[in-house]
Amino acid sequence: MLDQYRFALVDLETTGGQPREDQIMEVAIRLEDSRGHTLGQWQSLVDPQCSIPFFIQNLTGISAATVRGQPRFAEVVDTVWGYLEGAILVAHNAKFDAGFLRHHLRCLGYEYEPKVLCTLKLARTLYPDWPKHGLEAICNRIGFYSEVHHRAMADVDAMKAFLDYARGDKGEAVFNFELGLQLGLPVLPPSINQGDIDAIPCQPGVYRLLGEAGELLYLGGAASLQTQVLSHFTNCSGDSKATKLARRVCGVQWHVLAGELSVGFYLSASLRFEKPQMQRRAKAIGKPCCVRFVLNDNGVTQLRFRSGLPASVVHSGECVAIFRDRKQAKMRVVELAEESALCLRLLGILAEGESCGCADCTLVSDVLNENLGVVAQQEVNQKLAEALASYLYTPWPFDEPVFIYEQNASGFGEWHLINAWRYYGSFVWDADTKLMRERIVTGEDTTASINLEGAKRRCEQAKDFQYEHYRLIKAFINDLPCQTVSDFFVV
Repeated sequence: MLDQYRFALVDLETTGGQPREDQIMEVAIRLEDSRGHTLGQWQSLVDPQCSIPFFIQNLTGISAATVRGQPRFAEVVDTVWGYLEGAILVAHNAKFDAGFLRHHLRCLGYEYEPKVLCTLKLARTLYPDWPKHGLEAICNRIGFYSEVHHRAMADVDAMKAFLDYARGDKGEAVFNFELGLQLGLPVLPPSINQGDIDAIPCQPGVYRLLGEAGELLYLGGAASLQTQVLSHFTNCSGDSKATKLARRVCGVQWHVLAGELSVGFYLSASLRFEKPQMQRRAKAIGKPCCVRFVLNDNGVTQLRFRSGLPASVVHSGECVAIFRDRKQAKMRVVELAEESALCLRLLGILAEGESCGCADCTLVSDVLNENLGVVAQQEVNQKLAEALASYLYTPWPFDEPVFIYEQNASGFGEWHLINAWRYYGSFVWDADTKLMRERIVTGEDTTASINLEGAKRRCEQAKDFQYEHYRLIKAFINDLPCQTVSDFFVV
């Protein structure tokens, strides 16, 4: 993936460390292709048109006499730009060189915002056990000796020597992978080739990213397996979690499913008992929280929080809002109330003596309720209803269990047995036996089969209401074919 790029190895000698105050007094550039072959090189002293500090003269050996009669930077800028344009800038402690080039090129009408490869960062990444990573220390380590230091072309030669050494020592795959990570380019881990990626279908399913010893690093799912797996290697930069994960991946396993609903059910079950090393653990399943709407004596709607989803509430058809847990419910209700300019105290969700800080809270509770006229009461109730509208619990729209059907582009289909927003398993239809064969979470077929009575008995089993399943099923139930179990098994 790096073949299309050219690399400009650059070193500058300057009169100081501040791009806006100091000047360039020597430039060296070597242009290379992605495999390290030299395409051209150029160097020149530059008259900085200012005095050169003594410590800079001692460090570089460049004095006023050295640069006398040399071209000004403005006179060589076209040549410099010819080497730099479109190439990746490579430098040791590249922030320094990039800053000087960016400023001084801009002053002459060139906008310079290149991709930057820092050989100092690269050395620290590839050889973290080396005690020092300065250019001279690296040269001593790899056996590259030069009589000249702190001169532009000599330092460019040293950078090239290190890059050639690292490419040969670590191998092309590892070397290019680390280059790609630093540059933010899409690159594959060394143990995975393009053929491995091409073999992953663009179908819905789940995948596992594995480490060197086969350990599970990450478990994910997507509507397109190939696209999602590739995304792990195209959004890496710096020392992010994505970069750390990409460095450890040595293999990919994947399993095709019928659709996104299948993927959701699979992941919700798998992440409860599998422990990916580089993935946030799934939260333990707790009780959801329903928020009830209760009219007080003054006709104002107040809120009452209750853990779980009581059967009495479901059967009565009472209007309630539903949240993942009590913590999310309180946090979101407070946010929505503030957005809708509703008094938390008036809504009855503050403890005795607490205040939300609004103007109404300055009134005593009884006075606040009594001072609300009929119109104001209706306005408060209407605002509250609108604020929580998207969180209202939707009653189960069927009189019995249903099968929801999904099918992927290859024709593979699964039937999900659902009742009262509870998930009871996924099945494939066996046309020969007229039975449903269950598919378990590992993706392997089981020998268990069910008929009409078996499906009904399964749905009679007590099962807790799971908020994540409710949200998942609700998101797809209107877009996928549904059949009641009674209709499904009619011959």
